[in-house]
Parts: sequence; C-alpha cells; structure tokens
Amino acid sequence: MLNIQLYEYAQTRSARCRWTLAEAGLEYESLGNAREVFGSDELRSVQPLGKVPAAIIDGRPLFESSAICTAIADLVPGRKLVGPSGSWSRALHDQWVSFALTELECWLWSTELNTLDFSLSEEERVPDVARPNEVLFRRGAAALDAVLADSHYLVEDRFTVTDIIVGHIVDWGRADGLLGGFANLEAYLARLRAREHCNLP
Repeated sequence: MLNIQLYEYAQTRSARCRWTLAEAGLEYESLGNAREVFGSDELRSVQPLGKVPAAIIDGRPLFESSAICTAIADLVPGRKLVGPSGSWSRALHDQWVSFALTELECWLWSTELNTLDFSLSEEERVPDVARPNEVLFRRGAAALDAVLADSHYLVEDRFTVTDIIVGHIVDWGRADGLLGGFANLEAYLARLRAREHCNLP
C-alpha cells in the first residue's frame, strides 16, 4: 500500500494535489493544514523554502504542485490521468502545464506578492506591476481560450491531471476578475466544477 503524506493549506496550490489524490482514489495523511507549518524546520526538510505543497511518497520527498500531481497520476496508470512517460500525450501534458505556469500563473503570483502583505515588506513591494501583469495574463488566457473553442479538455480532449493544474490557475484568474470576455475558459471551469472531486471554490 502506498504511503502518501501531504503538507497542505486550504486553497493554496496544495488544493491541486488534494483533487488529484481524490481522482486517483488514493488516501493520504495530512502533515499540517495550518499556517503554522509555513517555514517550519519540519517543512524545510522537504521543501527548502518551507512552502506548501510538499509531499512524502513512500518515504521520498517531493515538492511543487505540478510535480506532485503528475507523480500521483503516474501511480495509478489505470485511471489514465496522465500519459505514460515518452508518449505524445505526456508531452502535451508537459506543454500545457509549462504554458500555464509561465504565461498565466507567474503574473497572478507577481501581483499577489506585490499587493498583499504576507511575503514582501512594504518597501520591497511594487504595486504598479499589477497592471502589466493583468495585460500579460490576459494575453496568455486569450491563447488558451482559443484552444478551448474546439475541445473540452487540453490533452486528447479528455479530462486529465493537466486540467486540474491548469484549471486551478485559470480559476485563480477568475477570482481576480481577469476572465472577462473569455467564454470558453468560463465553460471550461464549469465542466471542471461538474466533476465529483473538483475542489475549485
């Protein structure tokens, strides 16, 4: 039996890992679902910056939500949540996850870091980045919206772990009020929310 432990917190990126575990039909042990775990020596032993999510899978540490979600999907090949290593399906998974992280999430995260008081000091924050970040996010969102005009999901037009990762990022943009005019992305989120294990807010 697999032994999966997860450092998590609420609707942070760890929510992607919880959803993936649910879709995979795997149980896990939570190693701390509280703000106190952030930056702790215990968490730093798994994630060098003391951030969530971080996981221990059969005694082996792993961090970054996309890596954890993909590893979980690999544990249950019968669920077909991700293509096998070396397949074209796997290459498309890597493509869309990389796209979402570099063309969507990074701009949302930059705005959050520079406008909220939780990571950078007031002297370190640059609130003016919010506007260009919005422009750059919407540029990436427009490209994704166009792709979803012709398909329901991103890889082989079926639900995969790719949609968990990308969907959470797109929903972050929705929460920030940045999806105006992107009907295909709104429909995509609606399809994801219709799934039994979806944990989008």
